[in-house]
This record gives sequence, structure tokens and C-alpha cells, in this order.
Amino acid sequence: MAITKFYGGFNPAWRAGHLEREIVDNLADKIVSLYLNANCVIAVPSWHEPKVLVDDIKKLQPEVTFICSLSDPLGPIENLLETIPGQINTFGYVDQGIKFDFWALACSKFFKTYTSEELMPLELKNVFVNYNRKPHRHRIDFVSLLQQNDLIKYGVVTLGNSDYTVNDREEDYAEYGGNDVVGDVGIPNDIYSLGRLDIWNSSFLNIVSETQYEYSANVFISEKIYKPILGLRPFIINGSPNIYSWLKRIGFDCFEDIFPVNALSVNDSDGCKFKNHQLICQVVQELCHADLELLYKKLLPRLVHNRNLFYEYAKNQQNYREFIQ
Repeated sequence: MAITKFYGGFNPAWRAGHLEREIVDNLADKIVSLYLNANCVIAVPSWHEPKVLVDDIKKLQPEVTFICSLSDPLGPIENLLETIPGQINTFGYVDQGIKFDFWALACSKFFKTYTSEELMPLELKNVFVNYNRKPHRHRIDFVSLLQQNDLIKYGVVTLGNSDYTVNDREEDYAEYGGNDVVGDVGIPNDIYSLGRLDIWNSSFLNIVSETQYEYSANVFISEKIYKPILGLRPFIINGSPNIYSWLKRIGFDCFEDIFPVNALSVNDSDGCKFKNHQLICQVVQELCHADLELLYKKLLPRLVHNRNLFYEYAKNQQNYREFIQ
């Protein structure tokens, strides 16, 4: 029995998009082998209108459907899945389904390789680095709070469509995802590297501005969270609180004993959002008076643990076909 595929997500000309389609095709083969006589569907809903996609699937009257969250979050299609006939399965960045980490696999394949020596701090002049490309609301709000608290001067900040930039050239990142973009916000799309090492090696803390901010049971992890892990830096997440839960389930050290920023960001109310940003600013203020070189040396074994765990974890993601039983 054939299987119908609905591709979504990244452009297949991009490395992540090509990997995404390769995964869909490999999963489709596995599904067909498991459901020999069934009418099956596999779909990646990102960049599809949810209701249109669901209506197209329903027309096929499938007996088995797999909905995959790979390069992007599952999104609002989740609320429509129960209208699809037959057995419904979710795969990827999902809470109640088959968990698979697309961006861990992508980073293990495409991320620039650095030696430990290349990543050692030269002089920690910057308390933090906070890269923001697309100017999503939670990123704008956080940068605004940094401004209000006069903290910008203690770090390196970028923000699309603003004056916050490090004047990187697009062509310098062609090998690392610079051309994998829809729309221009004035900042290169550096997916697969740490950016300028002179900035990275003079910065202590990576404040990660993740894609997903609103609370969702279906947590989404992008390549952004793996940059400090691969780059041997402690991190704080400006993103959904469930990202911490996902990382800790795997075994990653999230440094919550020294950066307690996640305690109050347990829902999507405006008060908790603002409190989360306030807590991050408070950490930055405290670090302004810390001996960053000494603190880095103390944290280094934990940073090495995270990087080693990443390679082990990402290797396991290569066996994604076996996740479907």
C-alpha cells in the first residue's frame, strides 16, 4: 500500500530542508513496512494552512496518519488532529507522541567543528551575548528591558530590523545557513556556527532567544539552544519554560542552581513573561560584579559534560526510523 506525503517546513534546497525531506521519506518507508495493507499519510504541517492540510488529509480517509514536528513547532494543527479519521500519531517535538530532536541531528551533521582550545575564553569583557535575528515580540521585549536597566553595555546584542548588529557580512555565513532565509531583517542567518569567535571568546553567558516563547506542552528546540552547549558556555533561555524540562529529561545541565530564571515562568500570562525577563536581567546585574574567569573555570567540567552528552544524544537521533515501532 502506498503512502501519501505532505511535505512542509524548510526549502529542500537548504540543508535543513533537505534533511527534513530525507527523514520524511525514510519514515514513510518504515510506516509502509509496518502497516502493509493500510492507507497511510505522513505530513509536516509547518508552512501549511492547518485547516487546509487537515481537510486534504481527511479527503484521503487514511487509516494511519503521522504528523511530524521537525524544523518547526507542531503549531495550531494540534487542535484539529482529532477530526482526522483513523489512527493519529505525532512525531518530533511533541509531548504525547514519539519524541525526536530534529535540530540535534541537524547540528550534529552541519554545525562547524571547533576544538576545545578554540573555545577557551581569551578575556571575558562581556557578561553576556544575546543574538536575536527575527524580531519576535519576546525578543523585542527582552532587549527593551535590557535597555531600561542600562545593561546593554555589559554584553553583545543583535536584533533584526534594529540598530543592534555586529555588522556581519551575509557572505561570511553562506556555509553556515546564511542563504537559508525567507525575508531579510538585516542580520545573517547564522544557523550552523557560533559567529565571530572574537565575540564568543570574550563573552561569558549565552542568553538564548529561542523560537518558541509561549508555554506549550509540545516544546520546540531549535539549533539556538545547542550553540552554547557546543560552544562550551553556560546559558539562560528566553523561551518556553518547557525547554528546560526537555533538556533536563535528556540530562543536560541547565545551570539553574546559579541562574534561577525559570521558576516563575510556568505559564503564558503576561506577568510571568515579564517576571522571567526581569529575572534574567537580575542575573546579568549580579554577574557584572562577579569574577567571570573564576566562575568559568568552576563551570568548565559541567560545560564539557554538556558537549559530550550532546554528541551521544545526537548520535541516538540518527536512529529515528527505529523510534517508530
